[in-house]
Amino acid sequence: MGNILLQSCILIIIMVLGYVVKKAGLFGKEDYRIVTRMVMYFTLPCTIITNFSKFEWENTLFLIPLLGIGINVLMQICAYLFCKKGSDDKKIFYMLNLPGFSMGTFALPFIQNSLGTEGVVAACMFDAGGTIMPSGASYVCTSAILNERRQAEKVNAAFVIKRMLTSPPFLTYLVMIPLKVCDISLPSFLLSFAGKVSDANAFLCMVMIGMMFEMKFQKDQLKNVVKLLTARLVFSTLAALVILSCSFGTESLRKALAIVLFSPIAALSLIFTDKIKGDTELAGFVNSLSIILSMVVMTVLMMVLV
Repeated sequence: MGNILLQSCILIIIMVLGYVVKKAGLFGKEDYRIVTRMVMYFTLPCTIITNFSKFEWENTLFLIPLLGIGINVLMQICAYLFCKKGSDDKKIFYMLNLPGFSMGTFALPFIQNSLGTEGVVAACMFDAGGTIMPSGASYVCTSAILNERRQAEKVNAAFVIKRMLTSPPFLTYLVMIPLKVCDISLPSFLLSFAGKVSDANAFLCMVMIGMMFEMKFQKDQLKNVVKLLTARLVFSTLAALVILSCSFGTESLRKALAIVLFSPIAALSLIFTDKIKGDTELAGFVNSLSIILSMVVMTVLMMVLV
């Protein structure tokens, strides 16, 4: 328990460091994009490769991506019901921020030192299915119900597929899962290289989150923020209870899945909010607040369950 709390505190300190260096002017406002590219193209794919090479494959793991898809689709439907009669801005806010989980850039660095390989694999397999919504499907759904004047471009299923096939972490899943199913090992040199690079993933992810962290908002918007975060918390709690009570996989795998369900809003939600001309300041605020909430909840759950 003490080690879990220590690891959580270290990650929080690193995140605060990222925020401080930005505010101190050592990095520019947009410099987080450089760190993001390093994470997406190097450290995160190497983390996936490293952890997939360490565990024994079970066919029941194929159910986890389906779980990721199902949970995100249900959350997207709930988002639509929340904002069906609201303004365009409200539709954008709920439909882009209610579904989606920040697995690669938050859950993995947050759990890899506490839950080990099995926890990381659980998060990766969930992300392999769940990434469909934050990678573009939510944007497509939102654009489809907005007025033509708010649509940034013509969007369809091809847009989502293109987004996913140009995502280095998703492409890594597409390579590593078949290799693992066929029991094919990568060369030792490549695994050693991936292991060294993956060591930097937690640090870079938390620095990136700190650099993106903002707490600007208007007080009259607080009601929608609380409503959205409460809905995510309730939904994650119900899904976690269902997973913990079923007999799927090992007990440690179910616990890992239950914990990662409380990951914060996907960072891509902020990018798509800007793309569709929504309120990026509000999206940035709810994203930052969800990070704080996730840190607290996931730390407590790891101390209780692990």
